[in-house]
Amino acid sequence: MKKNLGRPREFDPNDFLDIALDCFWTKGYQTTSISDLMKASGLASASIYKLYPDKRSIFFAALSQYMEQGLGRLRTRAQKKSPEAALRETLEYGALLSTGAEGERGCFTIAAASELLPGDDEVKVKVRNKFNEIKENLLNILLLGQQMKIFRTDIEAAVMAETIFMMLEGMRVYGKVSPDYQSLVKANEFIIGSVMATHTAEDREL
Repeated sequence: MKKNLGRPREFDPNDFLDIALDCFWTKGYQTTSISDLMKASGLASASIYKLYPDKRSIFFAALSQYMEQGLGRLRTRAQKKSPEAALRETLEYGALLSTGAEGERGCFTIAAASELLPGDDEVKVKVRNKFNEIKENLLNILLLGQQMKIFRTDIEAAVMAETIFMMLEGMRVYGKVSPDYQSLVKANEFIIGSVMATHTAEDREL
């Protein structure tokens, strides 16, 4: 009789994507090979190809998962917090991600854009869509804050959203050189102060 060789090792596709993300993030898309993904995950090439037809498909799946997780956190803040609290928490989270080990690692979306743009239209569309959704979420927070007379109304919400978005993305690049956390906190406070409405004594009494 043949010996029972046992069942093949089971694996979670999401776990594989996390591992693939780490590989692409560390080495870049161009340099990462299927062999690298096999070594990091412990999976045979046949198991990987059952999930994805090629390296590019794996990269896009990992990039999509990373983007969706980040956008999900942003949506949650916008839905469950007051406009001021949502904006403060968004800026605070950006500062935390931009310092220490997380800061030095940077943002995977920015890394993908830096490596593959210009020249890769599919990556360009994905990055643009993510950036647009970040700005849209910021815009919604600011519009609600304006309606509630929390944020200033003499500047268009879209202009403020664009400015804050650029600061957040720039902060992630700045994180590569290990900025001081307290300096980022002070910059965040400046942004908050810049968008807050100013109220007269009569306003406060109403």
